[in-house]
Amino acid sequence: CSLQSECKVPFIHVGNQVVSELGPIIQFTKAKGHSLSDVLDDVQRAEMKAYMELMNNMLLTAELYIQWCDETTAAEITRPRYSSPYPWPLKHILAYQKQWEVRRKMSAVGWAEKTLEQVYEDVAQCCQALSQRLGTQMYFFNRQPTELDALVFGHLFTILTTQLTSNELSDKVKTYSNLLTFVHRIEQTYFEDQGGGLSS
Repeated sequence: CSLQSECKVPFIHVGNQVVSELGPIIQFTKAKGHSLSDVLDDVQRAEMKAYMELMNNMLLTAELYIQWCDETTAAEITRPRYSSPYPWPLKHILAYQKQWEVRRKMSAVGWAEKTLEQVYEDVAQCCQALSQRLGTQMYFFNRQPTELDALVFGHLFTILTTQLTSNELSDKVKTYSNLLTFVHRIEQTYFEDQGGGLSS
């Protein structure tokens, strides 16, 4: 992915084609005859989509808020990390441009006036809903992972393994032992040879 293509994660590279972001990846793989949610009935599929929306509306927004709207985190971690691949002065311009974009998004979704404590509370509520849905099951639906499992794993793993100026975000996730077990299970089952995870 190049600066011009605005490639976003997650992405897959198939032949000479790059497909980025979860929704397009799901559609791409479905068009190729593969879907993790084929085993779900219509009610379960609707419930899965509702939880995926919860993830996008609550957890993703909270992650963006913490990374870009908490000035300490933005200054000490996010802007330097985001701008590291680029030369000066482009690195500063792009980092501040991204921060401005995220802050505009926060205003658009009504999060601009939230405090950090309110955002952490939203994260806790989201984790509680996920924890209740997961219960003691291996995966959110049945014994087989779905797109929701992939989405939840991606966000929770990132929260648990990304260093921020405070551990409060990861501590909210760690409150839910079944979510931690879920993340460890996915990591060990699908990524054990990758290194750099929770077990490292």
